[in-house]
Amino acid sequence: MTRPVVSYDVFDTVVTRVFAQPRDVFVHLGARLRERGLHRLEPLEFARLRWRCEHAARRKSPWTEVLLEDIHRELASRLSWDEAAVREASELEQEVESRCLRAVPSMRAQLAVQRAAAGRLVFLSDMYLPSARLRSWLEREGVAEPGDLLLVSGEQRASKSSGGLFAAAREATGGEFSRWHHTGDHPFADVARPRELGLTATHDTRAHLTAHERRARGTDEEFAPPWRSLLAGAMRLARLERRPESPRELRLWETGTNVAGPLFFGFVRWTLAEAQRRGIKRLYFLARDGQIFWRIAQVIRQATPVDIECRYLHASRLVFAGPAELSTPEALRWLAAPTGHFHSLRQALWQLGLDEKWAHAARPAPLAGVDPETNLTPEQREVLADWLLAPERREILRAAMDRRCATARGYLEANGLRAGEPVGLVDAGWLGSIQRNLERILGTPEAPAPLTGFYLGLMPPRNPAPAGELVGYANTFAPLPLLREESHKVLIELMAQSDHGQVLGFESAADGWTPRLNAPGPVNLDEIRLFQDAVLAFSQRLLSTADLAPLPDGEFDRAVIALYRVLHDSPTEEEARLFGFLPHADQLYEQCHASLCAEPDLRRTISALLDFRKRPPYWWIGGQAALGQAPLLRGFRWLKRWKWRLSGKPE
Repeated sequence: MTRPVVSYDVFDTVVTRVFAQPRDVFVHLGARLRERGLHRLEPLEFARLRWRCEHAARRKSPWTEVLLEDIHRELASRLSWDEAAVREASELEQEVESRCLRAVPSMRAQLAVQRAAAGRLVFLSDMYLPSARLRSWLEREGVAEPGDLLLVSGEQRASKSSGGLFAAAREATGGEFSRWHHTGDHPFADVARPRELGLTATHDTRAHLTAHERRARGTDEEFAPPWRSLLAGAMRLARLERRPESPRELRLWETGTNVAGPLFFGFVRWTLAEAQRRGIKRLYFLARDGQIFWRIAQVIRQATPVDIECRYLHASRLVFAGPAELSTPEALRWLAAPTGHFHSLRQALWQLGLDEKWAHAARPAPLAGVDPETNLTPEQREVLADWLLAPERREILRAAMDRRCATARGYLEANGLRAGEPVGLVDAGWLGSIQRNLERILGTPEAPAPLTGFYLGLMPPRNPAPAGELVGYANTFAPLPLLREESHKVLIELMAQSDHGQVLGFESAADGWTPRLNAPGPVNLDEIRLFQDAVLAFSQRLLSTADLAPLPDGEFDRAVIALYRVLHDSPTEEEARLFGFLPHADQLYEQCHASLCAEPDLRRTISALLDFRKRPPYWWIGGQAALGQAPLLRGFRWLKRWKWRLSGKPE
């Protein structure tokens, strides 16, 4: 019995371009041809002319199918090209197409399996490019092999839509349509028409742009600015690198390549540029949010060498807390008795560097029977603060802080972080708390050593403020309403999770200092690593096309922040279900975890709207609305926004 025939469409099925849409290539081509002196049009004008000339060539063709030489003949008549100019333009267009072509990475394994079963594969493309050139590109990308058959409509003068290209392939293979399976992305040319002819067909649209990728392209018009098209194209190519096995992993991978990847890349790219402008020679990326930023920095430095050393510093608000607060009674009281959702006796002692055994023997009567891990009531927190901050315990508290500062200073100096050096800190945000305490550990509480901090987002810092400069990425280009919607902070931190636990302290050994880490908590480390891989995949894909079009400062940054805002403000139900129920902790010593959303229930939603104490910590209203009760929640969010603005509060 003869083997079955297996055929595939080419573009946006087994290969795609680095540009989001095929026509966007013409804008880049127009710029390249203008550099060669072949026309004087603006790149967008040339792209429109190139598109009109293709249509004109098709109208003149008896078969409607054309070759590249037919299109360039039309261009020559409009641009007064001679034969040499036509040849040069044709070669350059093919060079550009070659440079822009990429295999759909996840297709290679599928093609190998199908080739083994069928003996060879058939590739069919409605295309004007010469098959010899296209074959060489497909073989270069690991998609086609020498024994495979490739037919293009321009040479065959027949298309898939008409059925003629399938007939030509049947004649070349001797195959039977009844034992033929075709795969492609076009609903008619690759699915409806072959089925009419008796083939079986699979509609594969993985290479089509997602909603986030379409937004990144920036327009629904025929042509997009090259940098925006490359941004969307990099998002797509990174997304196509892997085919996750479960819907949950698929959502994580897509969000990493389509949202977190662009946002985090933009932040790190800007940070490196700002540090270089300030003459900073070393950046410390602070654990834990800084882990993925540090990894992106490594990717950027490999692609475009930057004269800035990038180090990952094990840090946490917990191990550096105290030096700044110790000199300010209000700040110290907030550290001892914060108003957050969870605060325990153990939490208070850890934050102040105090010994739990000492506290157990000395604590006041109202707290004598309290479990160290129990959430304290507001009244119990005040009793605890009064006792801890009483004058007679002042020296005990200062001595505990001094011991912890000395340990922290030893760790910092071993990692090259000393006062007076041109270094910077990198973190997600939000108040610069670690920076202000590091400045006092490296200097003194009275004379802190100023540092420069680069943050994805910033809120007004608490007193005492850091001595050095704080620079916010989103604050510079498109401020986030971090005070009004604190869910921004948690959502970004969830996307920037590290694959290790919180730093609890440092231990000195003969070979240096070692951080002591808490357990990672109720998180899935495999999912965190998958998400980080997705972010890095995007970064690598975008950097691979950096020479095709520069990323405009400011405009690029506003675009990637806008992509993130769509996720936060209007997530899909799947996105809300995933990120709305990832665990997060709001205290320095992570004893209790919560989620951004609750299960959708009308009674529960109304209770949460009427009483803030019944809301999840840092309630994600946009995510909750995607899960249910949307009109009610969106109305509440609208009223809250206007009430906030009318009050004159900063956002």
